[in-house]
Amino acid sequence: MKKVSVLVLLLIAVISCKKQSELQKEFSCKSTELSDLKQYSDFKNNFKLSIPTSWKTSKYYSENSSEIFTADTIKQLTETYILNASYALGTVNFDTDFYKKTDSLLAQNNFEKIKSGTTTFLNFPAYWYVFKGKKNGFSYHQFNLTAKKSDVVYFSASVEIYGDTNVDERICESISLLEKIEFLQ
Repeated sequence: MKKVSVLVLLLIAVISCKKQSELQKEFSCKSTELSDLKQYSDFKNNFKLSIPTSWKTSKYYSENSSEIFTADTIKQLTETYILNASYALGTVNFDTDFYKKTDSLLAQNNFEKIKSGTTTFLNFPAYWYVFKGKKNGFSYHQFNLTAKKSDVVYFSASVEIYGDTNVDERICESISLLEKIEFLQ
């Protein structure tokens, strides 16, 4: 009887363990699940993002892109993050010119890249990086992700993090939201 109980517990443990993505491993993410989520579609119905119902969410669109901005405005700015998810028409190639342009923009704004890498995001080639600096008088970090969906479409997300407390945890929570995205196109 004990062998059966141990096997059942082992089976439950294996089933309940979700395989971590490369991004989750990079930031040593623990299981992060937000509750009471509502799906929001961008204006052009290119993607859906599940966001907690208590968060303030805005949408924006232009001829070439459609974006969703969201944040938990109940928390202090230094305890939360601002998430921007964007679906855009345009060409992106992860080549030397792309990396040089990214580094140049960071240097112009006195930001320091502290971590970066390439990965696969929802089966699309992607590049991500984290930088830090000062913004609006606060210590500031930003996580950026760009995924190439096709030769003429890319998805990008940025996560603005103010303060130095629980930076990786806030990045992990945002990755958890981003990895639930549903592309409609």
